[in-house]
Amino acid sequence: MRLYAQQGVQPAADRAVFNRAEQLVAWFDALFRDHMLGSLEKAGFGLAMRHPRFQKSLEMMLGERDRPPAYQRYPQMPLVYYYPDLPYVQFADPAGFEWVPRLRAEFGAMRDEARRLLDGKADFQPYVKANAQRPQGDVHGLLENPDWSTLFLWENGAPVDEHIVHCPRIFDAVMKHVPLCHIGSRAPSVMLSLLRAGSKIPPHTGMVNCRYICHLPLIVPPDCGFRVGERTINWKEGEVIIFDDTVEHEAWNNSQQDRLVLIFDVWRPELVEGEQAQIQALFNAVDSY
Repeated sequence: MRLYAQQGVQPAADRAVFNRAEQLVAWFDALFRDHMLGSLEKAGFGLAMRHPRFQKSLEMMLGERDRPPAYQRYPQMPLVYYYPDLPYVQFADPAGFEWVPRLRAEFGAMRDEARRLLDGKADFQPYVKANAQRPQGDVHGLLENPDWSTLFLWENGAPVDEHIVHCPRIFDAVMKHVPLCHIGSRAPSVMLSLLRAGSKIPPHTGMVNCRYICHLPLIVPPDCGFRVGERTINWKEGEVIIFDDTVEHEAWNNSQQDRLVLIFDVWRPELVEGEQAQIQALFNAVDSY
């Protein structure tokens, strides 16, 4: 059918099929739009109540507004949801987050627990898992690959008790000190990220840019590195790293030992509580569609 269209000729049967397909796509778009707007209305976020930045993000999600052009070499490229008008940041300054010193104060006990995890029977699983419900390639060679494995302590909107039992001090420190980003079943993710000796995580981008990803390196041998955008750093045990994961980033472990990092997410500080609530309502609507 595409060839016929390029030549300016389409058999009548093909045109009819094409027209029906267009109509069906338009019907699904309208159904999704009505569901989203109706859900936000029920949640108390009708048009008059929406924050201007949130309204822009909604229009982009619904295809009613284009994303702004990228001016950076490594722009924000969220895979799921773009929130507009936020300052461009690769690494954020941890000094601007009041919870960081309190978390760091518990680092010694957290590191001891992490060492026992690596020596014990914690059920680390490959970070990239096969999903039979959707098409899935293996672009980075990480599908079901244990070289990059994780132990989730909070996943899909709830704590994972069978994992927390192996590292209660780590979990308690995060829950006690960190103002985690809550977005339905999508966030927070609190997990221990294990990168095996001699392994790497290829360049990639994250899902949503309304949050920051935070790393607390627990066990870091020499020759481990991390790049976000144009800047490359070395992890230092006990030093918190805060970054925008929708900017291209990658990691590597060129040592002969395993690397273990605690990962969790927090809201971007520019977002006021009303915006956070509207984003939560938006993804509740998506999940209920």
